[in-house]
Amino acid sequence: MRELLRAAKGVRLLGDDYYNHFNEHFWKTGRSGFWKLERLQHFEEPGDESWVAFSEGDWDRSLALLDERRSALRAHYAKISNAQFETWRIRIVESPLTDYMQWELHLLHLRDQLGGHTRILPAHEIAQFEQEGLLPELITLGDDVMYEILYDENGLQEGGVLYVDTSLVTRCRELIKSLYQKGEPISTYFARDVEPLGPPIRSR
Repeated sequence: MRELLRAAKGVRLLGDDYYNHFNEHFWKTGRSGFWKLERLQHFEEPGDESWVAFSEGDWDRSLALLDERRSALRAHYAKISNAQFETWRIRIVESPLTDYMQWELHLLHLRDQLGGHTRILPAHEIAQFEQEGLLPELITLGDDVMYEILYDENGLQEGGVLYVDTSLVTRCRELIKSLYQKGEPISTYFARDVEPLGPPIRSR
């Protein structure tokens, strides 16, 4: 996948330029859907109240805040359905889970319950694609918009590289789909490998 991006021409969008572009095009996604490949194992999300509680070591409050988001997420996915598209995400996981991943999997499990289709794939299943480094974090919107998400050294999102070549978007979307098809539904993964865990290390 990296070789496809190296040969392509993208536009770097940072900060509000990225978020404004994404928000404008998200609701125009269409029937080809929203597809996301997530690879990194740690992010910083200071704008998320649940993440902040988690980062401060208050695991119970973090989970309670996620549960409070249920009605808003249900409305969000109903709006997506009314716009006649769906969202699909493949989440790559390494073992043992990082503390961040333990938190994020709770959020993704909730999203999946409410309409944000999510599957899990162990990192060793993608080793063949990572001879030259980790797979990129990618989002495709429909047939002609794709972003490679950019993060700083601390895992804080900076923006993304925009690609609008339909052929490239289609090829990358098909690769993401193929990984999704290999993945395990988050419902069974979560019940087996996440739900039995105690609070993550930072909150002990």
